[in-house]
Amino acid sequence: MLPLKAALEPQRCRMVYLSEKPPADAPEMLAGEPDLLSVQDLHRLTGVSEQTIRAEINAGRLPGCRIGRRLFVPKCKFVEYATGGAENG
Repeated sequence: MLPLKAALEPQRCRMVYLSEKPPADAPEMLAGEPDLLSVQDLHRLTGVSEQTIRAEINAGRLPGCRIGRRLFVPKCKFVEYATGGAENG
């Protein structure tokens, strides 16, 4: 469990627009997937643990958004991240 101070600190997030399109040369391997990928979708697609995916989103390395209590990653941003195009840091 996080200490109270850490739990109250704002999460590092950046705005992601859902209208952003994937790069023209992006692989179509995710053509059948929704535009917003849940943590569970990413776990199923990659085999990476849900905890690791959430940590990447919370650290700002994987652009994501929160809808209610659930985290989502726009498909175009996941493709950029997976192909090394997203900023790491």
